[in-house]
Amino acid sequence: MSRAHSNSVSQLNKILPVPIELHDGDQDIEQSTNNAEARKANKLSHITNVLVGEHHLVEGESGKSYIVWSIKIILDDSEYSSIVIYKRYNEILKFYQDLVAYYKNSSSTIIPALPPKDNFSIDRLFMSTNWLEERRKGLQWFMSNVLLNPKLQDSDVVKQFILS
Repeated sequence: MSRAHSNSVSQLNKILPVPIELHDGDQDIEQSTNNAEARKANKLSHITNVLVGEHHLVEGESGKSYIVWSIKIILDDSEYSSIVIYKRYNEILKFYQDLVAYYKNSSSTIIPALPPKDNFSIDRLFMSTNWLEERRKGLQWFMSNVLLNPKLQDSDVVKQFILS
């Protein structure tokens, strides 16, 4: 083998991937050579982004219309691993109240404010695009601060809100 060919093979060996290690079920994962990667591989999914999108006008059973907001929750930075939920403002308000009640004795956890209901606004009565956009921005801020907070996103209150 020529010297140039020998050098290129040794250079190739430097960039080859690390061989796969197989472990039987009895072996502790902590014994792995790279504990951080092993823990990351076994970690449960977590919320990495929240997008409050369009509003939808829904006609209720009583004939009265109401607005629902689409909320896209992205898991593990993957567009293909996401959940889209539709919630009314009243459901988000209940979620806020449940969070406040759940964390009332925790001085280190601060629940961000929810945009006000604003029942008597002319813009709200006519559902102007300006009012709807301001409401969407407020909900986006609230949902991002709650669902992207590592302390809050693992709580039962958040899980119940997302899965109900």
